[in-house]
Formats: sequence, C-alpha cells, structure tokens
Amino acid sequence: MISNIEEIKLSADPVAIISEHVKLKPKGSNHVGLCPFHNEKSPSFTVSKRGFKCFGCGKSGDTIAFLMDHNNLNYIEAIKYIAAKNNIAIQDEKTPYERPVPRLEKLQPDSIKYFEQRGISNNTLLRLNITESVEWMPKANKEVRAICFNYYKDGELVNIKYRSKDKDFRLNKNSELVFYNIDAIKDETTAVIVEGEVDCLSLYEAGIYNVVSVPNGASTGVQQLKYLDTCWEYFEGKDKIILFTDNDDVGRNLQEELSRRLGRDRCYRVNYPEGCKDANDILLKHGKHMLHSIIDQARQWPVDGIITMDDMFDTVCDYYENGMPKGYNAGIGAFDELLTFSGGQMTVVTGSPNMGKSEFVDYLVTALARRHDWKFTLCSFENPVGFHMTKLMEKFIGKSFNFRKDHEHRMNKEEFEQAISLTDQYFTFLNILQVDVSIQGIIDKLTEVVKRTGIKGVVIDPWNYIEHKIPHGYTETQYISESLTLLKEFALRCDVHLFIVAHPRKLQKDNKGKYPPATMYDIAGSAHFFNKTDNGISVHRDFETGVVTVYVQKVRFSWLGKTGFCCYDYDTYTRQYRQI
Repeated sequence: MISNIEEIKLSADPVAIISEHVKLKPKGSNHVGLCPFHNEKSPSFTVSKRGFKCFGCGKSGDTIAFLMDHNNLNYIEAIKYIAAKNNIAIQDEKTPYERPVPRLEKLQPDSIKYFEQRGISNNTLLRLNITESVEWMPKANKEVRAICFNYYKDGELVNIKYRSKDKDFRLNKNSELVFYNIDAIKDETTAVIVEGEVDCLSLYEAGIYNVVSVPNGASTGVQQLKYLDTCWEYFEGKDKIILFTDNDDVGRNLQEELSRRLGRDRCYRVNYPEGCKDANDILLKHGKHMLHSIIDQARQWPVDGIITMDDMFDTVCDYYENGMPKGYNAGIGAFDELLTFSGGQMTVVTGSPNMGKSEFVDYLVTALARRHDWKFTLCSFENPVGFHMTKLMEKFIGKSFNFRKDHEHRMNKEEFEQAISLTDQYFTFLNILQVDVSIQGIIDKLTEVVKRTGIKGVVIDPWNYIEHKIPHGYTETQYISESLTLLKEFALRCDVHLFIVAHPRKLQKDNKGKYPPATMYDIAGSAHFFNKTDNGISVHRDFETGVVTVYVQKVRFSWLGKTGFCCYDYDTYTRQYRQI
C-alpha cells in the first residue's frame, strides 16, 4: 500500500483540483460554478477548503470523492492523481513487475534428448530460445537443474518458467504473467492457444508458428486469466482464435472462459483424435500432418442458429454422469439453501421503499466476490460511485466506514486499507456521465468490460434510472419485454450473472401504517419482470424490530434453488446482516 496517503491528502487543494474540471468563480471565501453532476443553469455547486457541495442535487464530498465520481477513478487512482499534480513521490509502492535475470546456458544433451522423445527438434528449441539453469524448485525443495521456457513480450524477457524432472514447475516470482510466445501472433489475423509450452513447441515443430500457450495451465472453478489482461491488445483485430486446450474437463473449462473473454463469434475449437489428450500427444501418435488437419478443420463456436447434438454431446454426457451444474452459493447462511448463482442468468430484486434491497444486493455481491473470486461491474445510478464504494468496503470488512455510535463499529486504518484493496480487486463502475445508459448502450459497454477484465457479475441499480428509449408505437409492456430479453441474451452470451434492482409501484400501507412485502408482480411497468427473470427476490424490513426478511419468490431451475424465505438482523451502526 501507499505509505504517505495522509501527506498526499493534505496536499489536495479542492479549488485548484476541481477548477481543472469545473469553471469556478470566487464568492466570498468559497468558489461556485455549475454542477458537473446534473444539468443546471444557475450555479449551485460550491467549493470550499474542505471540499464541495451541490445545493441542487445534494452531492458532496472532499477532493478525492470528486475525482472518484467525476473522473471515474478508484480511491488509489485518485490518490495517485493528486500526488502527480503536486509532485509528491509515492512511497513504498512496489514496482508492479520484476524482470528476470536471463538464463543463457545451453541445453544439456539429456534435456535435448527429452525433447526429441517428445517429437521436438533442437532447431525448434533454438528458435524459441529454450535454455537451462540451476534453480531452487518447490517440489524438490532444493536447487536442481531446470529447463527454462523464456517468456518474451515485445522482444523483452519478462518471465521464465522453470521445469525440472517429475513435472516440478515454477514461474519467476513477481514477474509479469503473459502468454508464452506472445510475440508470434502480433501481426497475424489468426492465433492458436494451447495449454502448455510443450504443446506450443509441438505446433511450432509442425510449422504452425502463430501459437501461444497459457502460462499456468487450466483449473476447475473460476479462472481469472490475468495473463489475458496483460496481453489483451495482442488479440485485438484477430479474425480467428483457435482454442487447442487439453482434451479433459479442466481444459474444456479453460476453453469456455477463453471463449467468453475473447468473444465466441471469433473462437474455434478442435476435435481430438481418439485417445489423444493434448497437441504433443497428437504429434507423437499421428505426426505433423494431423496437427495441420486439426487446425484446418477447427469448428466455429456455436453462437447463433441451430445447435446439434454434436455440439452438446459432451455437455449432455456430463449432466448424465455428474448431475446438473451446481450454482455458486454466497456463504450467507440460510439464504444459501434457497438460492445459488451461476453465469448466464438474471436475478431481479425488489422491495418497498427504503427496505434495503440495494444494501442486500451489495451484501450478496461482496460475498460472491470474496468466496468465489467473482469480479463485478456496477451500473449504480442512485449512489455516487465514491459513496457506493464505501458501502462495499463495509460489507467486506464487517464494520462501518464512518463513526456512528461506538469507535468499535468503525473500521481501523489497517482494515480501511484492506477494504480499499478488496474493492479495487473485485469492483468497477460504469461512468454514467460518459456511457450511453440506454439498454443497448449498457449492454455494449458491459460486453467490452467482460472481454477486457473477465467480470462474472453485473448490477444495474435501479431499473427506472436507465434511459429508456421506448420505440414509437410500443407499449411499456412490449418495451420491457424486449429489453429484458436483450439483457438475458447478454448474460447468456457473456456467461455473467446479472442483478437488476427494480422499484415496485406505489404500495398501499396496511391498517398499522406498514408496507406489505412487495412481490415480483408489484414491480412498476410490467409482469415481465416476473416472467422473464430466472430468479426473483423481495427484501422487506421491519423498522420496529430491525428484522430483514428476504423472500425468494422465483427460481427457474430447481437444481439452483427453491422458493422460500430467511431472516436477518440488520445492524444500523455497522450496516451488517446477521442471520436469525
């Protein structure tokens, strides 16, 4: 973390920084201007030594909050912005990556023989700069001789993978994580992705040079693909990306995530010969010509049109052998027995005014992020980004952001920095001032975010703040039906879980002056909010007892959950939920 945050914050002159973005005029001891957060003709935006406040829309905060909201920065980015403006050096911030020391020793004869037994010639080893050295290896727990797969990016050595006997591997610590052989696809319109360096060498041996390998294989569960984040620009402009991952469950899992991130409209997959598990296996058993044939016959990912049993055979067999796919639970008590979450689905959350539906969604998404490494993008209309970030931080840490009643309720400095790190790791926000916030505009931007960062979840909160462009001649019901269909198609196409917070129509209070629990059919606009969603949740809070009841009112797929309800105590001082 940055150790001199306080110094940087104290250097922030609100007038000097905000005036870069808003035209300000002196007024007494303050400055005023037109608010950048809403349209106005008379200036109601006031800047003082302490920060800013708009008396028109109510938005307020310090310089950091302004930069976070106006420039769509996270907390650390805002700190760096101020530091750069005031020429303050960032202290104790680690350099992002360390360059490895080149290993230049030529391969020993026994190593060359090992590759020859895998069908790979010394000429290929030389062309891909395979070297050797003595390294400490984790499995051996000592220094041993290791083969060095040298990772280059833009012609510079950025990482090394060391491989010793008995499949003992390690990458260079603190170095950049990139695809192996990434420079080979720079000027190509087609790229092949394999699952290991030896598979990459196998295709290279066959004369297929536009091939890269993932650096750390495949795994089960959520895959972060950090190496794709650092190499995204290499795949821009590619017409065809052939996914040649291993012929097993984890290889297919990696293939699914790569296709989701890279765009299934340009991804192709291969058919393996009987009894072959990877590209090197094919080279040894069938020769170079078979690798060319497999590449030439790669099939486009089924996106549109007819899906045949050939496309779904592996999936159907997996359902039969292992059961229907399980969802991801949030780890928040009894609610997990009611509902789990998976990609390609849409969940609508409603509730009467001030019942805490947005608060509960924050609770859900931070739990999914922490438990399953899901990244989220939030389209948050009612909460300024800076404020919403503090609410997410509270859910991560379990304490309040600001002092309320007792100092023990508030996160300490160490917890605060941890909360910043977690929120920065898992959450990004759409800048609603810069993005087209129509249905199609939001879908287009989120599709781009999925490809670039690999988000697994999206929150739109609330529905009624979207810029609804109802076509001429459409009824509101028709428009909502079509819009929800477009959003559902986006969720399926990009394999994300979409949460939509939707307000109900005005409900009538009972004879005790209380609102009844809202149902999915109470949502303003259309019954399609119930019909078209996969899951429906209603949040209801009793302000006298503090009890929050969460009703799961719809679950489309029985293997992912069931209807029912569960109850929580809501602590207003820490804004936390505790299951009753």
